Amino acid sequence: MLDMTFVAAVLEGIEGTLDELIGRVGRSDLRGRLTNLQDETAAARHLFEALAGAGAAGDEPAAYMGSR
Repeated sequence: MLDMTFVAAVLEGIEGTLDELIGRVGRSDLRGRLTNLQDETAAARHLFEALAGAGAAGDEPAAYMGSR
C-alpha cells in the first residue's frame, strides 16, 4: 500500500503540471476542462492529506473517494 503522504505529494505535482498546461493552452474550452481536472486533483490531494494526518494508513482510500 502506498503512503498517503506520498500520494498527496504526487497529486500536488500533477496540480502544478496542470497549472502549467492551463497557462499554455489557447482554447478556452480545453482550459476549462483542465481547470476542472485540476480542481478534482486538488480535492483528491486534500483527501489523502487528511487521511495521512489522521493516521489512517490502513484504510482503503478508494472507499473514501467513492463516497464523494
